Amino acid sequence: MRLQTSIGSAIALLLTAATASAQATPPTRTPPAPIRAEAPTGDDSRQYVCRGATPPANYIVTDDIRDRQMCGGTNPTTLNLYNVWVVERYDRLPVNTVMDVCAASPTPAGWVLVDVYRRKDRCGHPDGMFEANVKRIRRVQ
Repeated sequence: MRLQTSIGSAIALLLTAATASAQATPPTRTPPAPIRAEAPTGDDSRQYVCRGATPPANYIVTDDIRDRQMCGGTNPTTLNLYNVWVVERYDRLPVNTVMDVCAASPTPAGWVLVDVYRRKDRCGHPDGMFEANVKRIRRVQ
């Protein structure tokens, strides 16, 4: 009887140890590749510039992003400030085209303001309910 109890205890101990070690071992996964802001190949309609830089002529700021490989992104303070601006070309778009751009960007000549609204995932990522950070503009000429 004592032998059966000892064998049962040993088996229970082995099963518990095997289960515990399986739970403690994290799954082996390769980390995802970092997201890198790169301009589309063969298309200059969208570019990425460092925050605070002057956008190229005929481009307007449409969003801001974080990128560790650009614009001092290895510095945590810089990275927390959305260190890269996404700029899009507007001068080649046809009349009546509508664009959503950052509200702080000046409205280009030949374009009119249609609406101003808040969008949490763009242009500064505001926390306040009444912070309008995006504007919709339409080309009129």
